[in-house]
Amino acid sequence: MIQIMNWLSMGIGLIPLNRQQSQSNFGLDYAMMLIMPCLYLAAYFGINLFERYGLPYLDACNSVCRLSNNLFMHLGAFLYVTITLLSLYRRKQFFVEFEAHLAEIDVYIQKCRRVAEMDKLRAQVVKHKVAYHFTWLFIFSVFVFALYYDSKHLYDTFGEYAIIPFMVSSFPYLAGSIIQGEFIYHVSVISNRFEQINSLFEKINKEARNRRAPLTIFDIESEGKKQEVKVTSGEKAAATKALFSNDPKLADEMKRQKAQLPKHDDEEELNTSEEDDDDIFDYNDAIVCENTDNTSEANLPDLFKLHDKILALSVITNGEFGPQCVPYMAACFVVTIFGIFLETKVNFMVSGKSYLLDYMTYLYVIWSLTTMIVAYIVLRLCCNTNNHSKQSAMIVHEIMQKKPAFMLSNDLFYNKMKSFTLQFLHWEGYFQFNGIGLFALDYTFIFSTVSAATSYLIVLLQFDMTSILRSEGLLT
Repeated sequence: MIQIMNWLSMGIGLIPLNRQQSQSNFGLDYAMMLIMPCLYLAAYFGINLFERYGLPYLDACNSVCRLSNNLFMHLGAFLYVTITLLSLYRRKQFFVEFEAHLAEIDVYIQKCRRVAEMDKLRAQVVKHKVAYHFTWLFIFSVFVFALYYDSKHLYDTFGEYAIIPFMVSSFPYLAGSIIQGEFIYHVSVISNRFEQINSLFEKINKEARNRRAPLTIFDIESEGKKQEVKVTSGEKAAATKALFSNDPKLADEMKRQKAQLPKHDDEEELNTSEEDDDDIFDYNDAIVCENTDNTSEANLPDLFKLHDKILALSVITNGEFGPQCVPYMAACFVVTIFGIFLETKVNFMVSGKSYLLDYMTYLYVIWSLTTMIVAYIVLRLCCNTNNHSKQSAMIVHEIMQKKPAFMLSNDLFYNKMKSFTLQFLHWEGYFQFNGIGLFALDYTFIFSTVSAATSYLIVLLQFDMTSILRSEGLLT
């Protein structure tokens, strides 16, 4: 599905040809991106200057229909010209760098999966692909219906010249939605990489539940004193040797801490006070409970680097597609507000009285629903990607709270995890997907737009349309 969208994007001049090849012909790659805007401007100025092949200049189009069509046409011109200029500004370097960074990230992820013995787990990836393709199929079906409705009515009105009004009516909204589809694809790729990293972090977290630090059995009745466990010298030596061979890092740490303890004779240990018993701890006399299964904590340094690389990739992607979200969200807002106004104040009273007015009313409703679906998917994926990036820090915090053996035996792991969580705390306030800083691309944007739309609708719905509709002969 994404390949079909890429071909469609290149066909209508939204992305350059051979976008992943830096050594291709520059003029040929950007030729289509110049041809399609010229065709659109020719159709736009042809309708407005020569007053032909446009709905506002038909005798059957009343004043309400003319106002609706002019708003829809000029708003589409603003949307298409803006995204075209931003697309021309976008260089092929973004696509080349994105694919190069993504390939590097995938190599490191596969390496970490082999270390964690997760390279054979594919169930979650298959489930993600099913949801992914279903979403794209739903969007494709909605757009096919919207384009069919507009093209059918324009062909019934203008015949073979229907392509001219179609270029200034539905084509701009189609082009803007395709650009948002490109943004959705890139954000979904980033979200998938965050999910894979979180699965690797979770693997370490599960191992931390079974692989704990050395535990000592204390006698609660004797106020914290150690239980006296009679162990022969042969059993002690065998247990120590087994411990050292299973975990060299932990064994070295035990030897170092044991060397720092003061040396006492057996008779002196029996005569020490309770305070000395609390301060001195002999690892050789402790009962060690430890699981020696294979672990994947060696992936932690690579996972921290991968997380930083994916965050940097998120910044690059938002820098390329974030500015184009601003005109698209603005167009979606205006079309939705005016569509609700036409449906409640006009179509409710004079439905079926004017063929062109009904066509414009339903065109607003269809494209408002279509653009809102695309906008919601953009917000949903951006919000999910931010949540997946935060989940990594939460899993690392959980690992630190469990204090596994590998963290206690090596201060480097603890310092790295602490630095990672602190860095992400600052990063959360520095970046999230946004429209050039004007608004954040998350669920809070929905609340902001709904509250603003409610205010505008209260004003619009107060207009009395009966006199205008009566003067047009639509209301008796």
